[in-house]
Amino acid sequence: MLNRISRRTFLSGSAATIGLGLIPQSLASQKRPRLPIPRLIDGRQGEPVNLTIKNGHWSFMPGVNTATFGFSQEYLGPTIRTRRNSELNLSYHNTLNEDVSVHGHGLHVPGAVDGGPQLEIQPNEYWKPTLSIVQPAATCWYHSHTHGHTGRQVYHGLAGMMIIDDDDSDEMDLPDRYGVDDLPIIIQDKSFDKKGKLIYSLYEAGEDGWYGDTAIINGAINPIAKVPAGKVRLRLLNGANARFYIITFSDNREFYKIATDGGLLEKPVPLKSMEMSPGERCEIIVDLSDGKEADLLTLFEDVFDEEGEGIATTLQNIFKKDTSSNQNHSLKLVVDKSLNANLAPLPERMVSIARPKPKEINRTREFILNMDHETSHTDHSHAHHAMDMTINGAAMDMNVINERVDIGVWERWRIRSNQGAHPFHIHGCSFLIENMEGDTTTADQAGWKDTVVLDDDDWSELIVRFDHIADDSFPYMYHCHILEHEDRGMMGQFTVT
Repeated sequence: MLNRISRRTFLSGSAATIGLGLIPQSLASQKRPRLPIPRLIDGRQGEPVNLTIKNGHWSFMPGVNTATFGFSQEYLGPTIRTRRNSELNLSYHNTLNEDVSVHGHGLHVPGAVDGGPQLEIQPNEYWKPTLSIVQPAATCWYHSHTHGHTGRQVYHGLAGMMIIDDDDSDEMDLPDRYGVDDLPIIIQDKSFDKKGKLIYSLYEAGEDGWYGDTAIINGAINPIAKVPAGKVRLRLLNGANARFYIITFSDNREFYKIATDGGLLEKPVPLKSMEMSPGERCEIIVDLSDGKEADLLTLFEDVFDEEGEGIATTLQNIFKKDTSSNQNHSLKLVVDKSLNANLAPLPERMVSIARPKPKEINRTREFILNMDHETSHTDHSHAHHAMDMTINGAAMDMNVINERVDIGVWERWRIRSNQGAHPFHIHGCSFLIENMEGDTTTADQAGWKDTVVLDDDDWSELIVRFDHIADDSFPYMYHCHILEHEDRGMMGQFTVT
């Protein structure tokens, strides 16, 4: 098993050398494509948003058509825009020859419309949930959550972004022109065979999950986006199956993180690099008013040399290299001075986050994630029975409710791993991280979250409250968001009543 740079190690600058998400040599000399911008669908007025789950063909590489899945498009799905205190009416039509469930990741909705694995849509059937949007402005996403098949279906394209607006965010002078200075950035990694077909196998994945060898942004390899000479907002989603990324710019420029999974931070946090685990979202602002182009790098955190001189030194060495080579880039932002620019200063304060007092926290639960190396993977026909990943010693069982939670009550959840790093996701809520892997929460992680990183060094602790019903028929899920771990059993079910 590859060692992984924990969030603690990354932030403290301990010895490690980061590997780049390199572009294959055969593609390095080709003309860089424009960044694909998924179509925007406005669901704020309650009009039905119709999404067809379909087979598609997508050109990741020029002249090569690759078989994919998509929501009403050839690959991935449109961006859905909704608003706090409105209703979002969705209609999914499954035209595949296999079952699919679709989860609204990050949404605060009841279990009956959460889209967990209990809500599979059979071939040629519809699912039409109505979602009451009650949460603050945030960047969320929707993706397959089909039991035992989530990794394969997401890898082939069943994922899309969702944007929630509210009055508070409207009043801030933040970049908000979708596709111009407010860009959706879905980061993934893929592997292809010689004919351009996607390579994927759940039971041939390593212990850390399925890694691709090529970085992909919105379905494009090494793309370019033309942006105004001002502030640009990047809504980053780590939509990879398993890979942790280090996000930075090739010139080591400063950027500001303004939001985590569940919404805006209390104030912008200046950074020059950050880690993102699978399932996480964050919004950053980069200032291009100097007119210079900027190269956003997505570095493969798992590829590193333990004999390195430390993360800070390693990044400096990357910055000193000739960055004119396409191989070191994932997304090039090129200034177009004909576009109207947002030159407003960032707000010093954005939102207030109310944290519960210690006496309001009524219960503590503990969860330990375990990987069992004794289980054989040879019988692929019984995928649901050959699981080797567990939480608290139990593999996912659709007939078992693992936890029962009272509605509207603050709890403390303590989670750790017995081996390796895992992004732990909880449905139906946002939570606040009290400490991460035994360390105090950093400023850029102090906002509302739905995914927390844990490893085998120490406990991660969070405080959470559930405000919607999830009964025995439609429980919520908690699970590792390395999709191969989830598909192989590292998931549990809980009710809220």
